[in-house]
Amino acid sequence: MSSIAFVTTCKKRLHHIRQTLPLIVAQGPDEIIFVDYGCPEASGDWVEANHPGVKVVRVTDDPGFCLARARNTGAAQARSEWLVMIDGDILTTPGWGDWMRGHLAPGHFYRSEHVDGKRDPESYGTMICRSADFAAIGGYDQVFQGWGGEDDDLYYRLVGRGLTQAHYPARFVSAIRHGHEERAGWGGMRNQEEKALLNHCYMTAKMQATAANGGGPLPLDVRRDLMDGTRRALTQWFDDGADKPLPIRYVLARTSQFTLSGRNHIESELAITVNVRRDNPPPP
Repeated sequence: MSSIAFVTTCKKRLHHIRQTLPLIVAQGPDEIIFVDYGCPEASGDWVEANHPGVKVVRVTDDPGFCLARARNTGAAQARSEWLVMIDGDILTTPGWGDWMRGHLAPGHFYRSEHVDGKRDPESYGTMICRSADFAAIGGYDQVFQGWGGEDDDLYYRLVGRGLTQAHYPARFVSAIRHGHEERAGWGGMRNQEEKALLNHCYMTAKMQATAANGGGPLPLDVRRDLMDGTRRALTQWFDDGADKPLPIRYVLARTSQFTLSGRNHIESELAITVNVRRDNPPPP
C-alpha cells in the first residue's frame, strides 16, 4: 500500500486547527506534519500536547507568512510516497484515507473534483501528489508571499513535468467559511485584486522565461527580482489610477538574468511582455 503524509500549517489560526486536525488524525495517515509558522498562538505547543503522534516543525525567522515556504518545510520532513497538502481550514470526512490507498496512481496528481461544473475555491489548494514529483520540480515557488498563486504555479509545473491532473471526490473535503482578512494579510499588496494581478503577471512572465531558457528552472534570486519589479510596477499603476494597459517588459539577457523595464518598451529578441487592462482582469 502507498504511504501517505498530510502536511498542514498555521499562522494565527489555531481556532481552525482545533477543528480540522483531529479529523486528519482520524484518516489514519502514515504521517502528519504540522508547520507552526511563527504562530503567535503557539499552535505547535497545542498540537504536541493534544496530538503527540503529529510531527511539529517550527519556522521562527519570518515575522510575515509564506505558505509556499511553510508547505515546502513540511514536505521536507515527510518520508511517505504521497503528500497531501491541506489548508488549516479544511474539514475532512471519514474514508478519504482509504480512498487514497485504493486510487492513487503514479503519473497523476489529484485535486477536488468539480461540483455542478465548478471547482470550490475554498479547497483549491488542497491537493495530493507523489513526493518524488514534488521534489523534482522544487516544490512550491517560495517567491510567492502570503496566500494565493503558489498553488496554480505548482499545478502548471506538475503538468509540465508530464503528470495528469486527476480528481478525488469532493465529498471528502469542505471548508470552514470565513473572510479573506484571516488569510490575506501578507504578501505586500493592498487587496486581493492587486495580489491576483501581481501573481498573474509574475506567473506569465516566469513561464515564458522558463521556456526561453530551454525549460530549465530560474534561479531563486532571478525569480525574486522578477516578482519585486512586478510589484513595484503594479503599485505605481494602481496609484496612478490609469485605465490604459499596463506594459511590463522583462528583458531576458543571454546570461539568464532579468532586468525590469517597468512601463517602458525596450526591444529585445528575448523580451517577455505581460499586457493587461483593468477591464480585462486575469482569471482567478
